[in-house]
Amino acid sequence: MDGEATREYGSVMVGGEAVQFELRTVDARSEARRAHDARAGRPAGNVLILVPGHGQTVDGPRNLLTTAAELSCSGIACCIDPVPARGGDHAEAKAIVAIARETIACLFPGEMQHGVPIQATVVGWSHGGGEALRAASQDPDLFPQYLGLCPAGLVERRPAELVCSFFQESMRVAGRNLVWGNMRCILTILRVGANLLKGLLWDLARSRSLRRLIADVRWACRRVPGPTFGYTGEVVLLWAEGDSVVRWRDAFQGCNCGQEIERSLPDFSRDNFPLAGRVEVLILPGDHLSPEVDSASFLTAGLGLLGQLRQPQ
Repeated sequence: MDGEATREYGSVMVGGEAVQFELRTVDARSEARRAHDARAGRPAGNVLILVPGHGQTVDGPRNLLTTAAELSCSGIACCIDPVPARGGDHAEAKAIVAIARETIACLFPGEMQHGVPIQATVVGWSHGGGEALRAASQDPDLFPQYLGLCPAGLVERRPAELVCSFFQESMRVAGRNLVWGNMRCILTILRVGANLLKGLLWDLARSRSLRRLIADVRWACRRVPGPTFGYTGEVVLLWAEGDSVVRWRDAFQGCNCGQEIERSLPDFSRDNFPLAGRVEVLILPGDHLSPEVDSASFLTAGLGLLGQLRQPQ
């Protein structure tokens, strides 16, 4: 099913600061389902809110967004790219919450008449994993579920090391797929890379501050959760086995393979998500680009664990 995509630009006020944003929404529902949802005043499941990786625009995770809409119970997925004027601060997470609430209200204007608020599952890829987690902690009533795909923010990183690992991973994945003749993956890598460059240049043009870009990189390197982290929702973390940018072994240093994570999960949950309803971790085949290249595999696993996977009719 091909989803209907729309794009919007706007701004929201967060703490006295006007935060500009770009929003891309994919609606994969049939006309009959849309009519049913309109009468009910709500979708069949959580709306999916996707936060892209560092520097990406809403066009970066294009396959991921479309597949999210097609596979989710709600049939609706929105990618949000907020750009705070100063960068590297909590305004971005608060902006994601405000934009998500505004978007849901526009999609379902009769929501308040039915008395039960519509909720969302927030999904973060790469650096977007940390930002999505910050947004989830800001409003767990709106975001009772968090899905991290190769998510940054689970461990503290040094900026230079993170940037170097990203470029090394890009070269490694591109070279491997070039040898294999996998042109689909090569084209996806080139598209994501071009979008990343476009996003960074756009941020630089708007902020006119190299210092702000550096602040964003430093922000991306910080650990988000911890022993006092207050998020109370469900947490599902999906790592790629071959990811050399966001490495699952950094979060589970005592584990030699993915099968050993289960015994370390109680300690990991206590040290990072002490109040979470539950924490699930899964290691999938792939690399850092796999959530975009093989989005169906990652989303089928993640949405399935969260009960948000659309069942075949």
